[in-house]
Amino acid sequence: MRKIWMCVAMALLLGSGAAFGGLFSEDPGELAVSGVLWLPGEGDSDLFDLGYGANISYREWFRFPWGVGLNLGIAQWQVDSGSSAYKWDQLSNYNGDANLLLMGPALYFCVIDWDTWNLTLETGVQFAYIDSNVKVSLDNERLNIDIDNALFWHIGMEYEYMLAENFFIAGALGYQMDLIEAETEYSYGKLRDTHLHGAYFRLGAKLLF
Repeated sequence: MRKIWMCVAMALLLGSGAAFGGLFSEDPGELAVSGVLWLPGEGDSDLFDLGYGANISYREWFRFPWGVGLNLGIAQWQVDSGSSAYKWDQLSNYNGDANLLLMGPALYFCVIDWDTWNLTLETGVQFAYIDSNVKVSLDNERLNIDIDNALFWHIGMEYEYMLAENFFIAGALGYQMDLIEAETEYSYGKLRDTHLHGAYFRLGAKLLF
């Protein structure tokens, strides 16, 4: 329930920013909605092998070319069935997924501001609230894996192209790294922390208010 209310609060904050615009500057506010694809991990040492979801963000340029924003997202990350993430041979047959609620601030720097397109660097942190549906086998017993919340930092590049006045399509790519790894346990005690690092790709649309 706490996770739901936090997401509702963030959504209201994003919505109010989009509705009123110009909270931090005289320039229009920017509301973006996009789909996101993650390629997590670096092989079988990580739990997940694919993630996908959606993101909504609100951004303002408080002193161009510098901007700030807020992000809210939801995602599902799929378990790598060949994983050995917890480094214990008795644990096998990894499967399932994890649902993530993501939220956090971001900082932007516009590298190129052309007539019909822009190129922007972005970085920020996001809290990940994780609902785990991950399972493993131990001596023919199926066990649930409990994954706690996490914090990660991301850096990326976004390209925007104007289709109409105040309306853009946008694509981005980047990489995220763990700041606070997700503590993990199962019925018989603690396991190694779960990582959320990996590359991401984002495609969506942006509207100026």
